Amino acid sequence: MLRIEVLFDKNSKQKPDNNVLHALESEILRKLQTQYPDMVTRVGLSTQQSINISGTKIAEDKIRIEEILEEIWMDDGWLPEESVE
Repeated sequence: MLRIEVLFDKNSKQKPDNNVLHALESEILRKLQTQYPDMVTRVGLSTQQSINISGTKIAEDKIRIEEILEEIWMDDGWLPEESVE
């Protein structure tokens, strides 16, 4: 089972609010859930910033998932309007 965890540093001055966290998780699900229907995601705050991808059996899958996550992050169209400055 694929597990994707995107964590932001809760002590950072630029930490995202809950609307952004929810929107990011929704976008990850939208982009990947059809390929990985049993996928589990977690987007939240932690003591450090990290991205963890586990449960892939093929190295190319992990690389492609990382590329998709980067594409999501670079395209800010998923951000809620009130969070865009």
